This record gives sequence, C-alpha cells and structure tokens, in this order.
Amino acid sequence: MIWVEEAGYRETMEKTVEPALAEIRREVMLPVRDGRLHVEIYEPRQARAALLLLHGYTESAEKFREMIWYFTQAGFVVYAPDQRGHGRSTRLTEDTSITDVEHFEDYVDDAEKILDEWLQPEKTGKRSVLYAHSMGGAVAGFLLMRRPGAFERAVLTAPMIAPSSAPLPKWAGGAVAGLMCRLGKAKERAFIGKPYDAASETFETSFATSRARFAYYAKKRAENRLLQNCSPTYRWAREAAGVTRGLLDRRNLQKIKTPVLLIQAQRDTVVLLPEQQRFVDGLKDGKLVRCDAKHEIYLSEDGVLRLYVTEILDFLG
Repeated sequence: MIWVEEAGYRETMEKTVEPALAEIRREVMLPVRDGRLHVEIYEPRQARAALLLLHGYTESAEKFREMIWYFTQAGFVVYAPDQRGHGRSTRLTEDTSITDVEHFEDYVDDAEKILDEWLQPEKTGKRSVLYAHSMGGAVAGFLLMRRPGAFERAVLTAPMIAPSSAPLPKWAGGAVAGLMCRLGKAKERAFIGKPYDAASETFETSFATSRARFAYYAKKRAENRLLQNCSPTYRWAREAAGVTRGLLDRRNLQKIKTPVLLIQAQRDTVVLLPEQQRFVDGLKDGKLVRCDAKHEIYLSEDGVLRLYVTEILDFLG
C-alpha cells in the first residue's frame, strides 16, 4: 500500500495520486428519475471486486479521492456517484450552496440504479461491496434492507442513523423542519444554514483532524461552486430527521443479510452515537468499531487514518 502522508500531502496528491487516478477514471452521467447522476468509475488492472462508494451530506465523490486511491490499490473497481443535489449531479435548486431532496428514498433509488447498472455479479464477474459515509450510510442502510444479499460486505462510517439537531433539542429538529414545510417553506434554506463562505470554513471548526487533508479539499471547494453545498432546505432536514425510525425498525434490520462493519467516530457531533449502537445490535451480522476521530474519519491524522483504512480493507477482504 502506498500511503499519502500529511507531510507533503498536497504535493503527493497533485503529482502522484490525482494523475494515477485520472488514468483509470471514466466519468458517466447516468440517467435517473427526473435527472442524471455524475458517477466516477475507477478501473484498476487486475480488479477483484466492485465497490460502491456513497458520500455524505454536502460532500462529493471528489472529496474521497484519497480513499479511492487506497481502494483501487487493493483491487477494487470503484463506483463513486455525486448523490443528487451534490457535485455535478442533478439539483433542485440553482443555488449550489443549498442541498435539497424531495424524498430521502430518492437517494436509495439512485443507489439501486447504480447497483443494477454496474455492480451485479452476473454482469461484472466480481463480488460487490459497499462503503458509505454519514448520509451515505443512511442511504446504504435502506439499500441493504431493500436488496438483501446484493453486497457481500458493507462498511458504514459515521453513518447518519440519527442526525444531530443541535442547537435544537433532539426531538425538535424534525418537528421544526416539518412545521416549516407545512408553512410552504420546504424549499427555503433552513435557519441553521448560511451561504457558502470559504473564509468561515476553518480547520478548527471542521470535522477533520488532519489540517493537511482538510486544506486540500477546502481549496478545491473554494475554486468550484459545484462543491460548495453547505446548507439544507427545510425539506432536506425533515427527510433526514425521518430516517431514524426506518433504520432502527427491528423488522427492517432483520432484512439485512450482508455482514456490516460500522466505524464510529468517538468525537462525532454531527450524528448521534447511541443510535449507531442500536443499529448494529439489531443486525444479524454486525460489528461496531470505535475510532478516535471527528465525524470525517477519512480526514484524520496519519495514525488514525491508517488504522481506519486497514480495518476497512481487512473487513472487505
């Protein structure tokens, strides 16, 4: 494994990792209901498995280039979409700082379309696995319920089983969002959000613990308006708050046949930790590993990141 070190991080990414990934990447606009998904596909030589990567809220496939570097080195063909409302995929608003979705199930439908398009073993001749972060982890949970056995293994990192509603009380986030939707403000920026401002997004207030990794993507984000999601609509907030009931329903959890590794960020303030434990406890084959990190575990300092990546690759096999 060729690791990217924090010392000289930008130079390594720009001169080694990005050019190498560009050589094996193709980009596809996949038609989905009411729009198109931008999907990055990485095809290393002698690939042994196919991996679906689902990013989190306000993120993009591009933010996971270092993780894709490790996955491709390990022999995975990687399918990394920009989820709807993010990156280069279809959006419901012209303001690229706003994230909106009509129904959370739209994300699940999109992921299922990618699964059917590319990751069926009978099409690829390879086993399929899943790696998902944060909001992507919630999407993955529902996908695993909907398509039992479609993936051989699944890794959910800091998954949004239950989003934090801070600064509101735990019960209030969904209630306020629902009320605002009923008042006709569903498509408006939620009061907890604000327009994108690069100067206000600092390492100290970020969910990363590696300054080098944070700075690398922050520069990309500042230079590309399509990467500048930073606020939900009231509708998105309502839909996000609604995932917890479905994800923790024991009847739904029993539908999941895939072995699941859930990696929890112990210093997470974005999603709630007890609900992650309840999710794992309800699975037939689930394992929870705790990591000394903030929410964006994949942007941790070198030591933590190596443990994180090694744990994932060992599990995926």
